[in-house]
Amino acid sequence: MAMVCALCVVNKSQLRFSYILNGVISLAILSAAFPYLELLLALSICLHLWQASKQNNSTLLTLSYCAAIIFIILFAANLLLGIPLFLVTLASIILAASGYFDEQDLEPHSTETQSLEQEGFAAASPLMSLPSCKQLRNSYYAWREPQHYRGVLIIIRLEGFKEVNQHIGRDFGDLLLAQSANRIKEFLNMDEVVSLGGDQKLAHLGGLNFAFICNLEQQKHLHEQLISQILGATLKPFNVANCTIEVKARASYVDCDEQEGNFDNLISCGYLALDSVEPQQVVAYHQQMKIEQLEQQARLKELTNIDFARELELYFQPVIRNTDEKIEFLELLLRWQHPKQGILSAHRFIDDIRIAGLAFPLATFVIERAAELAMALRVEGIRIPLSINVFGSEMLNEEFIDFIDDVFTEHQLQPGDLIIECPLNLFMSLDDQGKAMVARLNSIGIKVCVDGLGDSPVWLAKLPNLAVEYVKVAPALTADFSHQGHIRSLVGGMVEMHNKQNAKVICEGVETIEQLNFVKSLNAYAAQGYYFSHPLSSVGMITWLKQWQLEH
Repeated sequence: MAMVCALCVVNKSQLRFSYILNGVISLAILSAAFPYLELLLALSICLHLWQASKQNNSTLLTLSYCAAIIFIILFAANLLLGIPLFLVTLASIILAASGYFDEQDLEPHSTETQSLEQEGFAAASPLMSLPSCKQLRNSYYAWREPQHYRGVLIIIRLEGFKEVNQHIGRDFGDLLLAQSANRIKEFLNMDEVVSLGGDQKLAHLGGLNFAFICNLEQQKHLHEQLISQILGATLKPFNVANCTIEVKARASYVDCDEQEGNFDNLISCGYLALDSVEPQQVVAYHQQMKIEQLEQQARLKELTNIDFARELELYFQPVIRNTDEKIEFLELLLRWQHPKQGILSAHRFIDDIRIAGLAFPLATFVIERAAELAMALRVEGIRIPLSINVFGSEMLNEEFIDFIDDVFTEHQLQPGDLIIECPLNLFMSLDDQGKAMVARLNSIGIKVCVDGLGDSPVWLAKLPNLAVEYVKVAPALTADFSHQGHIRSLVGGMVEMHNKQNAKVICEGVETIEQLNFVKSLNAYAAQGYYFSHPLSSVGMITWLKQWQLEH
């Protein structure tokens, strides 16, 4: 009876067959009509175990193995103790109980629950109503196929949501994202923006990226106007969870005739434009970006096997004091003797060095080489400091500072022999540990120079707190001083501020006598640029210095 009930419940044909086989053999044993049927029952139980093991159901497996163990025990008891043979069929009854737990009985409920969860998630997501990238692709081809319209694909990327998610929660971050998308949509209600179905014209590409297609047949610069309006709207503060929040946005656009009009390639180009020129708010894709990306990929491949000693070289350029025109120090500039592209300056490959994970080994190589050059100068009786550029946060760790300390000891360097130049953005985000590392550098006898003042926006309130020996003003602030009357007061104020902090200000990019006179009028401590010398190979450093001393 139990076996019949199990057959009514179970759905899989293999399990049905094993239950029928067990039932028939058990009935034969109970009738005692045929000998040795208990061995056939053993084989039938083994067949059932094999079928049950493929069902991935723990309850069914447990009962099946229990039935097998009970059969072995009772069959042994029948042989040794002579217990009634019909008790052996008890294993079949337990097998029948396992039929009530076939895995298919649980699947509909599980699938339904999962479906409900997905529906709940879909209902909770505020961006699910926006067209997807797939819908954007279909609409793009539908728009381009009848007639070869001129247009652009525009990608809008929102920024600043990491802080929002951290401080007020991801739910509010999603709400803010939806509000930002609604602001963008307000400017797309025009015929020139390609429809994605119904009144939808903005697609959500995933994450913080949105896109739309703009037809330029009537207005060639319409996309620029739309981008300007959208970016201006996103800058207006949002009110979320009783908090006033500002969101930033960046945009890129790609001509639809690029990449032979292939949609997926256009999307890739839009992303490439955003990632290639991060400081810019609006970036137009051009083919040079793709060329630079391919060159970078080739360089990364070459960097995996680079030999620092054989392929990298240090050049030098002097920093000249404005008061007596003597050399304050020599800046060492890294160059890569590239086998195909020639001599590359550091800014061409330093990002690749970081990506390849070689920033720290490169920094140690440069310091070791600079220490050797400092020793060579001392042997010649020349006491001129050398400066080296450290391009990132690799300097602000114990291992790096310990290495510098060991190099100073090994090469018997004196305090002031080496100067470390660091980018300004590194100092703008110094925490207590970073300040402690800078203090350790000073204690070792290494002077610190802040490089790039003026290359990027700076929180001026932090500038007086930079307790460093030198501050370099970027060439951008002195390049076109004759047509920028406000530059004099701006740069002059920064120079005066650092002079009061006992930091020596150096103006970079001096190429003409007019620029030098302008720098001197600002009361800057020193100047550097092509007016004095182009970067030269360190191989001839000592000869050049001796010639300079003779001429000055």
